[in-house]
Amino acid sequence: MPDILEQIVSARRADYRQKGATFGVAVPDHRKRPLVPFLREPGTILEIKRASPSRGDIAPDLDPVTLAGHYREAGTKNISILTEERFFKGSLNDFLAVSDRIYDVALLRKDFILYEDEIDVSWRAGADAVLLIARILETETLLRLAQRCRSFSMTPLIEVRESADLDKLSAAAAGGPVIAGVNSRDLATFQIDPLVPAIMRRKLPGTSVFESGATTPGACQFARRLGFEGLLIGEAAARSPENAGRLVSAFSSARPDWAGQFWREMGQRLQAAREKGRPLVKVCGLTNTDDALLAAKNGADLLGFIFAESPRKTDGATVRAIGAKISAEGYSLPGKLPLLVGVVTETESAAAREAFALVCEGVLDAIQYHGENPGRDLPRIDRAGGDYGIGKYSVVRLGSEADLSRIDTLLENGEPRVLVDARVEGIAGGTGKTIPRNLVRKVRDHGGLWLAGGIGPANIRRYLEEFSPELVDVSSSLESAPGKKDRTLIASFFREIAS
Repeated sequence: MPDILEQIVSARRADYRQKGATFGVAVPDHRKRPLVPFLREPGTILEIKRASPSRGDIAPDLDPVTLAGHYREAGTKNISILTEERFFKGSLNDFLAVSDRIYDVALLRKDFILYEDEIDVSWRAGADAVLLIARILETETLLRLAQRCRSFSMTPLIEVRESADLDKLSAAAAGGPVIAGVNSRDLATFQIDPLVPAIMRRKLPGTSVFESGATTPGACQFARRLGFEGLLIGEAAARSPENAGRLVSAFSSARPDWAGQFWREMGQRLQAAREKGRPLVKVCGLTNTDDALLAAKNGADLLGFIFAESPRKTDGATVRAIGAKISAEGYSLPGKLPLLVGVVTETESAAAREAFALVCEGVLDAIQYHGENPGRDLPRIDRAGGDYGIGKYSVVRLGSEADLSRIDTLLENGEPRVLVDARVEGIAGGTGKTIPRNLVRKVRDHGGLWLAGGIGPANIRRYLEEFSPELVDVSSSLESAPGKKDRTLIASFFREIAS
């Protein structure tokens, strides 16, 4: 796939050489509107956006002033205006139209800024903040552009996505105030991964913005739960302005919590595993301390405990004892302490409520939801965590292509990853059955494959080579009997993972 970002930058350099810093637009010699502080408090940034290379036309006939008015009524205090012409069909004319009419909302100029005199043009046009994309700028250029922004009291919003961008961000932040933005969309391929901001959040100085990919209230809440103070919403707002208020409210109503902390931690672990060329491994269906410790010492990243009707069902006392033993033996483990996960099916059952309580106590780290009614049950899990939240992820059982739509729904609503398992009617999991390979391939194309279902020592290499899963979940294939793990099988499985 061609690097779309490279194409955009190349075209923009050519247009700059031909038309100058205003790109042929008549920009006033002096600024007319007062400066409005950008992102002065946690909130959304709604975007005026006509099109994009990934989505085509979004709202090509929009009236920028009317749309800005809708956004202000929706409750946002920050508006982004995309001014790139060729690929996004924007214009400085759109910016000027809003700037001339809207004086009480901060305006961000979003473009592929490359030259210092473009900062001057942005100031004259009425911008309160300017997007600077670290990936397309050399460090010295970024520093000059950021400083030029600050000389006008404008805010530089510095966008990062890769580890190399962070050094540039740190250098810019050393020179004065900046706001960091993390784009969940890779501008080279336009693929979205909401865990990229989760991975990078703890590395960012000060105020930060989650950019792109949030199209539903659930996704907006996810961004805030991660600890981002700002959320840039583009397509979802521009295409359906009537829904903008719901998105603004969703972000504003959420807060950083343990659910967000879980995903930040998972992001870090996924990145570390990726650098080692291996998936994360969850060993599930544990029922005793010896098996749990054995799995941890062999390198398990997550340990799973069943709080539902199953031959592998456990209870709070057992999990507390296991958690204490794992903590005490931490010095002997190959890496970080494994995360402990409670598996539930019926959220109103006594067993599920026990699992929720263990998360709130800090014994369990998260909940794996194996039920069939996420629209009803996931809010119940959230409520069980109260103000602190509960880390969770969902399982979708696959038997046919009709089941794939459930994955899309969960991802769109703020679940950054979904674990897939084989569908066997009447059995929630731990069947030893594998998912049809054509379905695994389709799930992989969604990105971030988390895979369960019949995976064991005999076939793990084939799955790794063919599908490169991020996480594999194993249970019955490592047992000598239901609920009893086999030392030889566990050792064999982890040898295959490491080979």
